Amino acid sequence: MSVDPSRHDRRAPSTAGDGTAGSAAAAVTVLEAGRALPTRTRQVFESLSAGVVVTDRVGLVLDVNPAFCVLVRAGREALVGRVLQDVVRTADGRFPLEQVVRGLDRDGAGTAVHEALVRRLDGTSFWAQATVALARVDGRDVVVSQLVDDDERHRALADKLHRADHDELTGLRNRTALLDELGRRLAVPGPPLAVLVCDLDRFRVLNAALGHVLADEVLVAVARRLLAAVRGADVVARLGSDEFAVVVDGLNGPLPGAALEAARRLAGELSRPLRAGGREVRCGAGVGVALAERDGARSNDALGLLRDADTALRTAKAAGPGAVRWFQPAMRERVLGRLHLEDDLRRALERGQLEVHYQPVVRLADAERVGFEALVRWHHPERGLLAPEDFWPAAEESGLSVAVDALVLERVLDLLQRRPGARVSVNTSARRFDGTFAEEVLAQLRVRGVDPGRLVVELLEHSLLAGDTTTTRELARLAGAGVRIAIDDFGTGYSGLSYLHRLPVSALKLDRSFVTGLPADTDADRIAAAVAGLARGFGLVALAEGVETQAQAEHLRAQGWDFAQGFRFGRPAPEEHWYPPGT
Repeated sequence: MSVDPSRHDRRAPSTAGDGTAGSAAAAVTVLEAGRALPTRTRQVFESLSAGVVVTDRVGLVLDVNPAFCVLVRAGREALVGRVLQDVVRTADGRFPLEQVVRGLDRDGAGTAVHEALVRRLDGTSFWAQATVALARVDGRDVVVSQLVDDDERHRALADKLHRADHDELTGLRNRTALLDELGRRLAVPGPPLAVLVCDLDRFRVLNAALGHVLADEVLVAVARRLLAAVRGADVVARLGSDEFAVVVDGLNGPLPGAALEAARRLAGELSRPLRAGGREVRCGAGVGVALAERDGARSNDALGLLRDADTALRTAKAAGPGAVRWFQPAMRERVLGRLHLEDDLRRALERGQLEVHYQPVVRLADAERVGFEALVRWHHPERGLLAPEDFWPAAEESGLSVAVDALVLERVLDLLQRRPGARVSVNTSARRFDGTFAEEVLAQLRVRGVDPGRLVVELLEHSLLAGDTTTTRELARLAGAGVRIAIDDFGTGYSGLSYLHRLPVSALKLDRSFVTGLPADTDADRIAAAVAGLARGFGLVALAEGVETQAQAEHLRAQGWDFAQGFRFGRPAPEEHWYPPGT
């Protein structure tokens, strides 16, 4: 056997830390020596742990070692004498042997290293690192190819790439991956597409009530619900926290109607109960929609399109739970105004621009004042005195409502300390019930020497969460100490009767929307009468808010309402109005 020294000298040295090329050279050396030392060298060749196949220049298999047979799951008899590409194919068609050999001839390299997805005879596949070298044996050119199973590294790489562009919790694409995909789609002419952005209603309340583990289960359930609701060509992503996005491709029908219909369908899906931690949870979602004509000219506008959809979402959230809105340029100014309002509110909290006004609560039987409701007001430096409806949506969305609630409660406790005969009710968001709220309130009452029975805690019905054990325990702790619990805006939430059964409620407040049309509005009249009967049946105090006329007051008293508040009995005013200096 003779070896061509010119080819042998051109072999590339192996790289430090990577013995692939060196192993291939060793295999070539073993093969070249095989004719001189047939028995011993054959044993070495067959004992190599790497799979080695020897072919001629066109790929006819001349020899294989056992490791190669194990790797490709085929016996020696099925391989020798056949063309390698006919029995062991590369699944993606990359690096055919003849092309590799031509490259070695052209470049004068000793070895070539490639990666390929190799398909075995049994149909399975594996990633292989293939090192190919040329040798000359007994005057004949041969090709020695060593294959090493590289599946583990590829799996690790694939996992790393997947984690880089997918959300870890839900498995959906993340914001970066969504923008990349959206940019690619916008760069190709085709039917219009829409970007839908949604976030869950009351998720902050839910997160505080259920805890992070169960809240995460809700997010996973939402992701599954969205995936089940879209078509195969659509893309679902989680942008962060409780915000999700859907790219709806290939819209059919007139615009924006087709996109809005898709958005309403998603909102409807998310309005249905979800299961988390073995319980039923309702959250719902608002949806913002942005449209794009795919003319190939907007490839760099993916971020702008997503921003437009998010702007539409903010408008939808301001419109109420489950609302859907389509982006229009005028929205941008309104959203910027909302952001400025949030910034102003933060500064207002820092600078003491918020104050508490008190509206009297009267007994309808004799119009005697029996207490007050505390209502926050904001002295805005440019817009003057603002009522909650002017800034509360911004406070809720930004999370500042918790700080505002805490400020109002502290002022109310101070008033109760200064005014021994006063009774005051204070609105509190359910998101404040984190397991420590009740004890903190009771501790402050003890420090101030205030009877807990003089404080009423009001919760908006729509802020309550069915099955929330933390809120139930907190309210039970307060009620057990004597604090009164009232449900505000009763009749506007999801499941009023379940709250009356489950929570230690002592009073119901009829929402002002049912009082405005009395006594002429027959539907409102029926609702008011039904709620009054419900309160009597449960042994609860019945209080109507928003009473503006004497006719409304008399009608409510006749229906059995105990107490009322509204402009008829006094507008909200600072403490000094009701308790003049010196009194």
